[in-house]
Amino acid sequence: MNFRWTSIAAAGCLAMAAPVGAQDIELPDVIAWSAYDTGSAGHAHSIAIGNMMRSRFGTTIRVLPGRNDVSRMTPLKNGTVDYCLCGIASYFAGEGVFLFASPEWGPQPIRAVLQAVGDYGLGVAVAADAGIETITDLKGKRVGRAASSPAIDVNMEGLLAFADLTWDDVEAVEFSGYVNSLKGILEDRVDAAFALTTTTVNYQIESSPRGLKWLETPADQTEAWERYTSVTPYVTPHMVSVGPAIDPASPLPMAQYPYPILVTEADQDAAEVRNIVAALDAGFDDYKDAAPGANAYGVDRQILSWVMPWSDGSIAYFTEKGLWTPEAQENQDKLVDRQKVLADAWGGFVDSAPDDEEAFTAAWMKVRAEALETAGHDVFFR
Repeated sequence: MNFRWTSIAAAGCLAMAAPVGAQDIELPDVIAWSAYDTGSAGHAHSIAIGNMMRSRFGTTIRVLPGRNDVSRMTPLKNGTVDYCLCGIASYFAGEGVFLFASPEWGPQPIRAVLQAVGDYGLGVAVAADAGIETITDLKGKRVGRAASSPAIDVNMEGLLAFADLTWDDVEAVEFSGYVNSLKGILEDRVDAAFALTTTTVNYQIESSPRGLKWLETPADQTEAWERYTSVTPYVTPHMVSVGPAIDPASPLPMAQYPYPILVTEADQDAAEVRNIVAALDAGFDDYKDAAPGANAYGVDRQILSWVMPWSDGSIAYFTEKGLWTPEAQENQDKLVDRQKVLADAWGGFVDSAPDDEEAFTAAWMKVRAEALETAGHDVFFR
């Protein structure tokens, strides 16, 4: 695999001496992480953070851009980088599902370092002219599917479950990817598709003759949310104020999950992780307005009890700040045990697994489900 690095700030890897006042946060001269490709929000965040880290702490962030989930996660797995500024695929890697239910992957020891919890949302984008008012109204309608993109499909599957629907209840129309599924609304090939509210195509839909509408998922609909999170356990209710067809003064009840997420592996040095989180907090005012959505990394925004365990270094800093709670620790303990269950199941499975790729995945998913159920954990993905 050919890697293409982006160095933040001046060329070269040597860092300047740390300025006075930064001595209590000791950082390496160079920190390497993978991230979304050039032009993406994640890459812009990396640049903003990198500029702050170099000017304030004398540390260079070297970014390895990746075009897809595997190209971002592979450098973390093989040790080319120690961190990944990734999306929800990092959670799927920890679970060993979808693209990661393969012989070369399996469940990875992923730990969260810091989340970006922004003001955007996610949900069902529909054409305003389609007469669709609620998710229930999607029954029998044309709904976009993103071929070869499990993260997109499972999000839509969860939203359908909110209304007690499945893919069998709608007319699924396949597209080559996420953006193209949204363009299907513009082209009148579908009536609805899953979307992040801030995706650029949404603005085109809003200004098109079809118009744009968002379907709501109110947090007080408890049973609907239970169905939703049984499919996509990583989503949380959120009042969304950013995106086309959304009035910031009247936020819409929808959903959200952290994006991007800075992750590492369980054995990464805890002191280094603690100092990275401390640096991102100390320098927050320097980068929060330097890229759209960069304010989402505030330590006060973190979802402490989520579906991904935290790095011990992050927990150390949250504890120092008085943010860590007994509830968060209980959730952490459960998630760490879940990772051990998955790792043990994989270790007992992989050597005698079927050679055929489809048979391998099917067998692993069965073993995975049995191990989780035996240990008292939810399975989620089957």
